[in-house]
Amino acid sequence: MNKLELIVFNVGHGLSVALIERPENYVTLIDLGAETGFTPLKHLRLQDKLTVDVLYITHPHADHLDDVETALEDSFRPLGIYYQDYDWKDVKKREKPELAYKIDDFQELIGLVPHRSYAGKADLTAWRYTPEKAKEYFGDESYINNSSLVIVYKWRDFKVTVAGDLESDAMEALIATNRFKDSAASTNILVPAHHGHKNGFPTGWVATLGKPHVSIISVQERDPHVDSRYNSSDFAKGVEFNGTPRYALTTRKDGNIRTTMYYGADNKPTWSFTAF
Repeated sequence: MNKLELIVFNVGHGLSVALIERPENYVTLIDLGAETGFTPLKHLRLQDKLTVDVLYITHPHADHLDDVETALEDSFRPLGIYYQDYDWKDVKKREKPELAYKIDDFQELIGLVPHRSYAGKADLTAWRYTPEKAKEYFGDESYINNSSLVIVYKWRDFKVTVAGDLESDAMEALIATNRFKDSAASTNILVPAHHGHKNGFPTGWVATLGKPHVSIISVQERDPHVDSRYNSSDFAKGVEFNGTPRYALTTRKDGNIRTTMYYGADNKPTWSFTAF
């Protein structure tokens, strides 16, 4: 492995994040967000000629499962899947009636694809509260969000954390645990919890884990709930994007966002940020 690509796809309200290891072409996909006329699974397969080796589902809300019908097709199906088990009847009951079928489709998918963990050349750890613990600690109403996987992915000097849909109370509780602190400290790129919403902002992140260089936020147009603190030097060190210093990038402003991480001729860690 000599290069890592991180893609945060522009999927409106949902989330879909790919980590691609080069030259092995090992693909980790986090969540199945999609947008009208665009699906990350088809983009990866048809445009990049890539197959998803392992799919991680942070939690079973419809906006994170939107592309599940594509995943059911033989041509686009991931080779393995990692997820937490839920009371699926309860999850379906809580979903919007017009989207509840996504839960049925996801159950069909997990019946077809083997349960499998990451097996690439970096290090990936999935942190979580179980659904039962999330309900006990944070309440029945928000337990699905608060049982989201938080994925910490580390390759040499580069560390990416994808925080699912954890809400603020669960984020703060996780940050307070020593094992998570050791794992996520010095994160370079944060894909924030809950689409960058205020109810998800980790107030203790900088003091406990250090400033990320940048946050990359998956958020739909006209969403009024994105927390402005992400776009501040108080929360991030900043990166250059299209010749401009930025502390946060968002899919609603920047589109699909690709970060390419590698080592230059002087063996120094290097990265570039582009949109497509």
